[in-house]
Amino acid sequence: MKWFLALQRDSGQGMVEFALVFPIFITIILFIIEAGWMTYQQTVFDQSYQYSSWTIGASDLGDFDPLDSCPSRAVYSGNAVSEPFVEKLKEASFWGFIPENLTVSNAQAEMHNEEDNTFFVPGRAPGDTVTAISRTRYMKLEATLSYDIYPLTFLGRQVFGDRVIKEKKLSCNRIAATQHRSE
Repeated sequence: MKWFLALQRDSGQGMVEFALVFPIFITIILFIIEAGWMTYQQTVFDQSYQYSSWTIGASDLGDFDPLDSCPSRAVYSGNAVSEPFVEKLKEASFWGFIPENLTVSNAQAEMHNEEDNTFFVPGRAPGDTVTAISRTRYMKLEATLSYDIYPLTFLGRQVFGDRVIKEKKLSCNRIAATQHRSE
């Protein structure tokens, strides 16, 4: 019974402990939220970048070369490359990706045809052979992508600054089209 009476006389002690611990608790919670937001934004950008860099094709850039002539070369730059690339990023993005925070610069695509080899295929008559060729259209794509991540809370602005810039340099070569044709 004495301990019960002692508890009743300690009025206000819990309030003092709460007042001391609450700011630390809120700081930890805000930092967890901010770190989660930053990590999520970086992951969303990385995933969208990866998907869009592999799905953009020559037709997205307006290149419809029938592979009739070899050598053939076409160069696309500026908005002709960056706008389709941003569209592919939007298509690939998850919830939380903010397209307005994305900047595409130095975007350039170069297409060229190469005749790989000549070979023989069976003709219509028995024992007859026909000459065939194989042509490939290659695409070299280069761009610099910058994605701005803005902190959510005042604590995030104190720790990370006004914004964090995630930058990727895209440089990839791929086959845009192939054709095997008999003459």
